[in-house]
Amino acid sequence: MINQYSTPSRSTEEYIILTLSGVTCVCILPFAIYRITIGDWAIAVLDIFAVIISAILFTYVYRTHKTKIPSQILAFLSMSVVFGTIILKGSAQILWIYPALTAIFFLLPANVAAIFSAVVLISIGVVLRNELTLFFTIEFYVSAVATLIFSYAFADRMRKQQEQLTELATKDPLTEAGNRRAMEQKLLDIIAFQRRDQSKPSSLILMDLDKFKDINDNYGHAMGDDILVAFVQNIQGRIRATDRLYRFGGEEFVVVADNTPFKDAIGLAEELRLSVEKDGWLAQHNVTISVGTAKYEPFETAFEWLGRADRAMYQAKEQGRNNCCIA
Repeated sequence: MINQYSTPSRSTEEYIILTLSGVTCVCILPFAIYRITIGDWAIAVLDIFAVIISAILFTYVYRTHKTKIPSQILAFLSMSVVFGTIILKGSAQILWIYPALTAIFFLLPANVAAIFSAVVLISIGVVLRNELTLFFTIEFYVSAVATLIFSYAFADRMRKQQEQLTELATKDPLTEAGNRRAMEQKLLDIIAFQRRDQSKPSSLILMDLDKFKDINDNYGHAMGDDILVAFVQNIQGRIRATDRLYRFGGEEFVVVADNTPFKDAIGLAEELRLSVEKDGWLAQHNVTISVGTAKYEPFETAFEWLGRADRAMYQAKEQGRNNCCIA
């Protein structure tokens, strides 16, 4: 059952940005205060700027859950502040490049972070060319490149594992449709958006395979699994790229038609019903579906919304199955 009081959970990307921006504020603020007390205004202004921007990014991500642009800004900020500090204070500040190198691989795609890091490292070498000895330059670049390679390998592996875990946690293993957990999160996300902006309606299309128990009894569970897979492939081929298909449980499936006028959702529901009825292989096994469609109504919970679609679907069954009804 969907918890009507739940709020969208935070993603790994959110936690990364919140952690890095928070640590940036906490770590740099004392240095900014110290610079002000000794009258080192150039670095003080740079540190205060970094603290303010980091605090703004922390607040923005915490409130909105959006991460794409904040991650890019934070990556650019970290490198810019380090580079600016090196320009103002020289090689004494060069050690700050190592945490910055590590951080941006958590904020940007690994390939982008690698290119960005290489450009910054080359720029630092140009800026400090008259200040560094040959030995120190070699030592710096060997250690910096080693840090870059390690960060690249770790971040790339982490993102691939995260994608695999996300797929395992959100996909139905048989049909590869989204699972119930993913559906519930999607509904909560839609409701959170709808409570801010109701100009873009969303609808649920709840589908149940008619007499599926008879199919299992007559043809066996292996055939039943094949029918479920074929059914999902049929539906996936009919819905838009922006629509999402989820396995609600057993032989019940849900299409979430986001940002879709209700009349279009009704038309899509009927199109899906007909596509199953006329599918050659499914028709051989007498596969049909009963469909209930419900538009999200302001201030209702995900449980209430799904319940209305469910009642409409059962109404379609009561009217003889292979039918569509509207909540």
